[in-house]
Amino acid sequence: MHIPKSPLEVIILFVITVIVVLFTSLAVINIFNCVGIIASLIWIALITTIIWSESKSAGGLRKFLTNCLGKLFGRNFVEATLLDTSTKEIRFGFELLGQRFIQQSIAVDKIESIYWSTGQATDMAGHDMNDWHVGLWFNHGDPAKSEKRQKWRKPDQEIYIVGPSRRKKTTEKFGLAFVDFVRASGAQLVQGEKGNYFERFKSASK
Repeated sequence: MHIPKSPLEVIILFVITVIVVLFTSLAVINIFNCVGIIASLIWIALITTIIWSESKSAGGLRKFLTNCLGKLFGRNFVEATLLDTSTKEIRFGFELLGQRFIQQSIAVDKIESIYWSTGQATDMAGHDMNDWHVGLWFNHGDPAKSEKRQKWRKPDQEIYIVGPSRRKKTTEKFGLAFVDFVRASGAQLVQGEKGNYFERFKSASK
């Protein structure tokens, strides 16, 4: 299933990338020419720190750079994969230059709920800012992480945001299509009291 991207977010990322590359190149040139050395070193140190931190979170410099290229030029998707005779998982990733890169894998039986709602922009503005997004809650299966998150609303779960923030009608259409995809992948989801919330079916015996 294809997952759309936000053209605005792609443009912003592209502009930021161009600025970083341009000013970093100028900083290197300035150092070689002994011009503005202190300011150039500060800039390079700042960019290096940011890249190092992001690379660590991504799992390495190569993966970080690949993810950046994917955000700019990749085609986002979600696919269902059969792990064994009884277990399936859905995988989120992007396709770039004929290769597929997986960024997140979630076992179907770990999926708890899917919903769509407004984001922080709407909360801050006090009215709909067309920032509706689709979220998927799933069990992370890490007791140590749950212990650290005892004060959280859902300490045993994590959320994965699927697709960009957009208008309500567009997000609702995509959300329903995504729910159908997850159901077809094996998840038993039932609609909650609200039309924008679907949760795992629980039998009366549980």
